[in-house]
Amino acid sequence: MGVTGVNQPQAIDPAQLNDEYDRLTVQIIERVCTATAASIDIGAGVGEITRHLVRVAPEGRHFAVEPLPALADELAGTLPSVTLIRAAAAETTGPHSFVHVVSNQGYSGLYRRPYDRPDETLRQITVDTVRLDEVIPSDVDIDLVKVDVEGGEVVALRGALRTLRRSLPVIVFEHGGDRVMSEYGTTTDDLWSLLVGELGYQVFTLPAWLAGRPAMDRAAFATALERDWYFVAAERPTPVRTSDPASSPPPEQRG
Repeated sequence: MGVTGVNQPQAIDPAQLNDEYDRLTVQIIERVCTATAASIDIGAGVGEITRHLVRVAPEGRHFAVEPLPALADELAGTLPSVTLIRAAAAETTGPHSFVHVVSNQGYSGLYRRPYDRPDETLRQITVDTVRLDEVIPSDVDIDLVKVDVEGGEVVALRGALRTLRRSLPVIVFEHGGDRVMSEYGTTTDDLWSLLVGELGYQVFTLPAWLAGRPAMDRAAFATALERDWYFVAAERPTPVRTSDPASSPPPEQRG
């Protein structure tokens, strides 16, 4: 997680907001996932969110995608039941240069992006890239996807289109606007077209989705990007698992 300081007003404390995003993401996991749910954590780091997916869905299948060797090693040691994909999610498969932000590893990605601090320590390494459609089994229905890839959202999701179309999972994704993804040759419009146009999703802020409020249109998404950098893509505003009492909408939303 690391899109702080790009579009947001200075009055917002980025660290505090990141903590709030984590808290809300855990609530979404608890709302969406049953004990047997399957998930993909793209940009998993050491497994801060992955561990909650395993906790909530201990009988499910979980895939964690992390290209940095040290982070992947730590995740593998603490979450041995998770299928670890030691690669960066992309549209293509093969070796690719990767910018390791040694001084702030959460900012690392396939391409350089704007950073909050002018003195970040960067190291160019080579990692594998992978199309998730080639490694996620076709007989696994995915319930939830988390995406935190520092501007690579479009290329990561394009490589998983078949999986997404098959399962239509809830997607919790980080997005910091055009500046963060410019080196990928993609834009916010591309992301919107992919999620809403191609896949038929609706897009929400995290609190709005949890509260069952209506989705944003494209203009509202642009406005939200002035403050937020974490969002939800889902088929509808109310949680999808109606058999779970925790996912039932409030009485005024029923019927």
